Amino acid sequence: MLDLLSPSTLLSLHLVVLLSISSLWNQVQPHPYMDEIFHIPQAQRYCAGDYWTWDPKLTTPPGLYVISNLLLFLQRPVCSTYFLRLTNLIYPSIIFFTVASLLKQLHPHMTCRDRYATAAVAITFPILWFFNFMYYTDGGSTAFVLLSWLAAKRGYHFLSAVGSAVAVTFRQTNIIWSLFIVGTSLLDLSSPSERRSFDPKAAFIRSPLQIINAVFGFVKALLSKFPKAIAMALPYLGLLAGFVGFVRWNGGIVLGDRSNHVPVLHVVQLFYFVAFSAGMSLFAILGTVPMARLIRQPTLRSIPFVLASLGIMALCVQKFTIVHPFLLADNRHYTFYLWRLLSRRYWTRYVLVPAYAAAAWSCWQALATEQTILWVIIYATATALTLIPSPLLEFRYFITPYLIYRISMRQPRGVWLVLELLGYCTINIVTMWLLMTKPFRWPHEDGVQRFMW
Repeated sequence: MLDLLSPSTLLSLHLVVLLSISSLWNQVQPHPYMDEIFHIPQAQRYCAGDYWTWDPKLTTPPGLYVISNLLLFLQRPVCSTYFLRLTNLIYPSIIFFTVASLLKQLHPHMTCRDRYATAAVAITFPILWFFNFMYYTDGGSTAFVLLSWLAAKRGYHFLSAVGSAVAVTFRQTNIIWSLFIVGTSLLDLSSPSERRSFDPKAAFIRSPLQIINAVFGFVKALLSKFPKAIAMALPYLGLLAGFVGFVRWNGGIVLGDRSNHVPVLHVVQLFYFVAFSAGMSLFAILGTVPMARLIRQPTLRSIPFVLASLGIMALCVQKFTIVHPFLLADNRHYTFYLWRLLSRRYWTRYVLVPAYAAAAWSCWQALATEQTILWVIIYATATALTLIPSPLLEFRYFITPYLIYRISMRQPRGVWLVLELLGYCTINIVTMWLLMTKPFRWPHEDGVQRFMW
C-alpha cells in the first residue's frame, strides 16, 4: 500500500497533517508550555539581537535558537510562539529523505519505493512525531545526527564532522553519536571481502573468542591503512578536541542548571530502552525474524548462560535503578504513571527482568543478520554511553538510538510495514487527543497542565 505512493505524495500528506495539527495545537495552547517556557524566550532574545543573555535554566547549547533565527531571519514580531514552533516542521522532511538515503546505503537491495515507504513510517515514530509540535531540540538533534551519518556513509567526512558539530549544539550527548559514526566509518575502510575475514555478521558469533578475533582483526586492518584512517578521522578528532575544550571551559558537559542533571550509573536505562525498542519495532521484528529464531528451545549448554544473564540483570536492577525526583513529582509525563505501576510492589521490577531479556534477544535477532559483530558492539557502546549517565527516565533520549537501530535492522515489507504505521498512528492519535482535550490543573500553580511523553 505505502509503496504505491510516490515520495512526494507521502511527504506532502505528512506535512498537511503536521501543519493542520500544529495550527490546532496553537489555538489550544498559544502560550509556551513545559520546557518551551525556557526555549521560546531565549529564541526571542536572539531574534531581538541579544545574543549574550542566557537563561541559567537552559542546559543545552543554542543550536535550536540559531537555526530558528536563520529560518525566520526577521525581528521579534515574527518570532512568536507559533512561528518558532513551525520552524521545527522542517526537520521531518530532512529526516524523511535522510532515512531513505541511509536505507539505500545500508540495504542496497531495497527498492526505491520500499525505502521511501520505510522512511515515511520512520517520521511517524511516536516520540519524534509528538515533539514536532513543541519548540524542543529533538527534531533538529535527530536530523543533524542522521545527516552526519549519511555524509560519512557517502565518504564526505568533513561534512559529516560539520553535521555532528551542529548536532552537538542541539544536544551535547550527540558527541557520542559522532564517535559512533567514526567507529563504523573505520570499519568501512576495509573492503567487504576483507571485512568478512575478521568481522562476521553478529548472527554467526558462537563464542567470546570470535569477538576477540574480530577486534584483533580490526586493529590489524587499521594499522595496514593507518594514513588513510588518520586522514578520515581527522575532522572528527578536531570536533572532539573542540568539545573537550568546551567541557573544560564550562566546567562540565551541562550548561545552566546542573543540579538536576548530575551523571550517574543508571544501568537499568538500557533495560528500559530495549523494552521500548522491542515494543516500538514489534511488527518490524515479526515481519523479518522467523518465529523459530525468536523462540528457541533451551539447550543444556545455553541454560547456564541464560540463568547467569538473568542473575546479572536482576543485580543491576537492585544496584543501579535510579529514581529521579522529576519522575516521582511530575504527573504530566507518561513515565510518571508507568513508574507508579512498576513500583507498586518491590518485586515488580524483578519480575520484569525476563521481559527485558526477551526484548534484548528480539532486538539482537533483528540486527544480527544485517550488521556485523563489531558494528553492533560500537552501536551498543554508543547507546550505553548516551543513556546510562542520565538519571531521568525520559523517552526523548531514546529517539536517536532507536532510529539508528530501526534503520539498521532487517527491513520489513508489505503488511508488516503497514501494521507498524498503523500502530504508530494509533499511538500518535491517542497522545495528541490526551494533550489537547484532557487538560488538568495543579492547585499550587496557575494555568492548565497537559499529558505528554
